Amino acid sequence: MIHPKYFVPNGCTALSMLFGLASVAASVAGQFELAAWMILWGVLLDKLDGTFARLLKATSEFGVQFDSFADFVVFGVSPAALVFFRVAGSGASPWQSADNYLVLACAGLYVVAVAARLARFNISSPPMGDRYFYGVPTTLCGAVIASAYLTLDGHGLVDQSLKAFPFVLLVAAVAMVSSLKLPKLKPRKNLLFNVFQFGNVLAAYILAPLRMYPEYLLAIALVYLVVGLGWCLVFPPQPDAAGEDEALAEEEAAA
Repeated sequence: MIHPKYFVPNGCTALSMLFGLASVAASVAGQFELAAWMILWGVLLDKLDGTFARLLKATSEFGVQFDSFADFVVFGVSPAALVFFRVAGSGASPWQSADNYLVLACAGLYVVAVAARLARFNISSPPMGDRYFYGVPTTLCGAVIASAYLTLDGHGLVDQSLKAFPFVLLVAAVAMVSSLKLPKLKPRKNLLFNVFQFGNVLAAYILAPLRMYPEYLLAIALVYLVVGLGWCLVFPPQPDAAGEDEALAEEEAAA
């Protein structure tokens, strides 16, 4: 019998997946603002399911795989659908014009990159994986794309920026499958940094459900991305001896 505690994190994951599917439907129907907000709601739920799983000690292999399926839908298919149908037109067919082929190709490569990244980390445990992301996470890519669309749309600039969105998908695809390192959001020794980090996370959980200030959500996502990547490029993290031994043992076991 399944313990009821597992229903809490897996319920968050299921709801995130449903938001992803609803976002695709909204994009097809031309409700692009709603579609983008649904992606951001999926971001919040993606963080909640892991938090609840740790607090309730309800982690499981099923939960890990289920979360990957949800991530593929809400951070892979949904942003691709948002960009394709917004650029090509609501209800558009990719065969209507040559330009649509290019947009569809960019969206397709983005979705494949999301799937490849999720599959890669389902079967591997890289050294320092508890402290760093290897490549930009799918959650962050989805958050940046959705919040950027909402920000531009809110200021009447989205029509002038549409041609850039397929390029953004390509950049995100490369970033996801790259070996760039990004520090994970975790408590640090610096109290002020922890307060700053917690305050921004709390603000996101207030503003996104209320559909307010996507500019702020975009800003904190970009600051985290740029500062985190820049820090790791300037000060490359080095695994300690224990981490190297553990990674070597895992490789030998896999062989």
